[in-house]
Amino acid sequence: MNWFRTVSVLLLLVALCGFGQAVILTVTAVDDTSGSPISGVKIYVNGLYEGETNSVGQYRYEHGLDESFRLGLEKTGYIQWQSLLSETQTTIRAEMSPRATALTVTVYDADTLKPVPDALVKVTGEEYVNSVSTGIGGIVSFNVRAGAIYNVEVRAINYDPLYKTVEVENIAKAVDYRLIRDDVFIVEVEDQDTGAALSGVDVYIDDIFFGETSAEGKVTSFVERERSHTIRITGNEYLAYSDEVYIASDMLVYSVELSKTLYPVTVSVYGVDKMPVAGATILIDGKNSGTTSDYGRTGIVYLDAGLHEMQAAKDGFTTVTKTVTADDTLQDVIIELNYADTAVTITVHDKDFIPVSGASVSANDIYQGITKADGTCATPLQSNVVYLITVRKEGYTPVEVTREIPLGATEITFDIEMNKVFNPLVFVVIIGVILVGAVFYLKRGNVSLKRRGKRPPKTRHL
Repeated sequence: MNWFRTVSVLLLLVALCGFGQAVILTVTAVDDTSGSPISGVKIYVNGLYEGETNSVGQYRYEHGLDESFRLGLEKTGYIQWQSLLSETQTTIRAEMSPRATALTVTVYDADTLKPVPDALVKVTGEEYVNSVSTGIGGIVSFNVRAGAIYNVEVRAINYDPLYKTVEVENIAKAVDYRLIRDDVFIVEVEDQDTGAALSGVDVYIDDIFFGETSAEGKVTSFVERERSHTIRITGNEYLAYSDEVYIASDMLVYSVELSKTLYPVTVSVYGVDKMPVAGATILIDGKNSGTTSDYGRTGIVYLDAGLHEMQAAKDGFTTVTKTVTADDTLQDVIIELNYADTAVTITVHDKDFIPVSGASVSANDIYQGITKADGTCATPLQSNVVYLITVRKEGYTPVEVTREIPLGATEITFDIEMNKVFNPLVFVVIIGVILVGAVFYLKRGNVSLKRRGKRPPKTRHL
């Protein structure tokens, strides 16, 4: 009985030990082309991550599964590998196929951002070398192995070579590269007097027009190094520049200072009567340039090309400012001065020097105003002119007088006397009054004589 019990226990223990024993699966990942082991391959069992292969491409998976399971292997650059394994299988060799993908390179000019055609692009990697030239759009494509790192070298005429490193994953890779020209040559233009940048100036190199200078006074060109080139620069209002320049390999910027063109100019000043005005002060751009001679002219002055402000002034004349453009066509600047105005006061009174108000005043048939209560009328009139002054008022005889205003006079007063108009009706009335008085006087005399007993003297009739 005891023996039977002992045997049963031993058999049970053996069965239990056999049921719980773990299975070790050794997974070996290799490249199906080269047969070399692949490290870093990710191991999945029934979709669950378990680990990665070691440096020799192996992974030991220990399990106690009681049924078959799905084994999956993944690594960048390879096509995914899967297989259904028995729970008792202890080894598996997974031959993984490299994944191919596209590497697209587009080459641009760094300054213009335009595609660069005919650029040679070389791609090198592990067991991979290929060179292709870009097309019109600056694009080239390579069929490379995914999951690898590649060196990219780009070369083009008149550009510095470019070296880049790119890592290609499992999907297609596109990269854009910009090439810097090795023949860039910048011309910088400034004003010689002010040092300010000159924009809008034309730049030619070897008679090829490269454009106008920007707001910063610069033009970018492309020239061959280690040789001489003719640089010519032209601009409005400036002297043309030309020079033979040797452009070395390390010469990037060439600076030029332009001086303005000088034009000889004289200034002539006349009055409204076309007579020369001597002694007029001339200002050019705010600076005194002397006075005019007896002939109304200045000496020769030299003006920079462009706009200038000229001013002529003299006592007795109005000050005139004129803007001129100095260029090949300008030789003599003519300025015409008008006579300055004089403050004129016209005083009107009668023969007894009593002010006449409300009188209309005209000068050379131009109405000037009406006299005020004090008999005055103030008006500005141009000097150095003879005026016919007319004064009119109802009840007064119109008056016309000639007066001259001297050149340079600032103020002057003209005295004018007006007489009242003789009215015949008033004369008749006066005569009538006298006659009535005489008749009345005579009649009164006759009455006095009769009262005294005297007869009036007889009148002899012829």
